[in-house]
Amino acid sequence: MRRFRLAVILALLAACLGGCAAMPMFAAMDALNAAEAGKTGFDMAMGLNSRKSLELDTSPDAQAEARIRAALDRQGGNLRYAIPHVTQGQGYVVGTYADDQELERARKAMSRVGGVSKITLCLFREGSGPRRRQSDAEVRDNILRMTGIRTREVRVHVVEGNAVLIGRVRTKAEEEQLVENARIAGATSVRNYVRLYAANPQ
Repeated sequence: MRRFRLAVILALLAACLGGCAAMPMFAAMDALNAAEAGKTGFDMAMGLNSRKSLELDTSPDAQAEARIRAALDRQGGNLRYAIPHVTQGQGYVVGTYADDQELERARKAMSRVGGVSKITLCLFREGSGPRRRQSDAEVRDNILRMTGIRTREVRVHVVEGNAVLIGRVRTKAEEEQLVENARIAGATSVRNYVRLYAANPQ
């Protein structure tokens, strides 16, 4: 019995000594693993950030569009929800305005934006659209579906029932079809700012 107890005690001591000796090694391994994981996460983050920076549009049009966006945000009101577009050096602002004072503020703010040859305000009085069964989003969807537009070069907006077409198309026939489809889809009016790819800015 005494021998059995002695054997158990010796076994426990050996386990304790072995475990205690092993603990620093495990701790060191954990620290190395954590450091490696942190490095990997950092490398991944840097890789993603590098990829994002490579995809960032720094063209003159994109920079001018950002300046218009900032100017609209500073105005507040309905103007902060307006959508700016710049294509081939020409700017467009699509949205609504609450009253004549806000529209005048928009004109003054846009006259101070640099980097564009001209800014066209496609702003409509809030609540001026006719009461219709179709919403602006539904009319826009119908225009896109009927025309079959699949390019980022053409932007279609419908505001208070009015269609605004901005961008470039390859042929005059495509432009005419786009305008006609906007009317058929139920747009109250059509503002056409679409130009041909070969055309120079006016």
